[in-house]
Amino acid sequence: MRIAVLGSAGSLPKAPFKNSELEKWAQGRSSPPGVHHAQVEGDWDIWCCSPGAWSASPRITRFFELHRWEPGAPWFSPEYCQFLRDFKGPVYVGGSIPEIKNAVLYPIDRIEEKFSSYFLTSSLALMMALAIDEIEEVRKQPSHDSEDDVIGLWGVDMAANEEWAYQKPGCQFFVLEAMRRGIGVYLPPESDVMRPMPVYGISEWDHNYIKLTARSREMNASLQEKAKTKLENEMNAAAVQGELHALDYFVKTWVSPYGLPAGIILRHEPGTGLGNGVTSLDARPAESKAALSLVKTVNEPT
Repeated sequence: MRIAVLGSAGSLPKAPFKNSELEKWAQGRSSPPGVHHAQVEGDWDIWCCSPGAWSASPRITRFFELHRWEPGAPWFSPEYCQFLRDFKGPVYVGGSIPEIKNAVLYPIDRIEEKFSSYFLTSSLALMMALAIDEIEEVRKQPSHDSEDDVIGLWGVDMAANEEWAYQKPGCQFFVLEAMRRGIGVYLPPESDVMRPMPVYGISEWDHNYIKLTARSREMNASLQEKAKTKLENEMNAAAVQGELHALDYFVKTWVSPYGLPAGIILRHEPGTGLGNGVTSLDARPAESKAALSLVKTVNEPT
């Protein structure tokens, strides 16, 4: 029994989609480019999860959607929900979803009893646990050839440091558990899911560890220095910005030669305008001053 467990990472297109059932399953649709048997042979069951795997897989035998059913939420697009409703194979779910006609409740109690729940940290881990369980059930048949029992992982990297950090050990556990139970495991060259963390303490003696961590410290020191320079530049820019605001206020407030003087009692002289004339800083053009003098001379009483 060969089971391909599919995520949505980079090696997904190289999963063993093409087999004797592909044309029948595809129902006349053409296979997308890049889908081939580049790395493995044989007929495989294709187990998928996530919208990313669904949209890129030309053949699927089982689908897993174990999250709470929430159509309209970001994870559950209308197209994805419709696919789950129409899918002709079993759809493993975490609770009752009447509108998915082929929904199958995931056997969590049986799996937890067999493996414990400590490493059931992702859909992929739950899929691998069920794959191991089903292969062991098939092995009870006298005519079964256990040499053909293989679980392959495509599109499964979990390389992100934060989002998948707690999920990766679950996949690693079930890979090792499958091998311990005599089940073959295939990992495409593009996958790094089975690259272990450095051995605590012991790996500190390794030349590569010493070199790479030393380089990391150098880069971190450089980063800190650049961050300090960036902060200083930001502070200097803020100071210049403050000066610009002050200068703008000064221009808008103190440049005009007109304005009422401060520090004295002001009274309005009847028959005059409300302005106070020109200050000692008279920046008007000379011709304007001459015109004003002429007007005053003409209007003076004789």
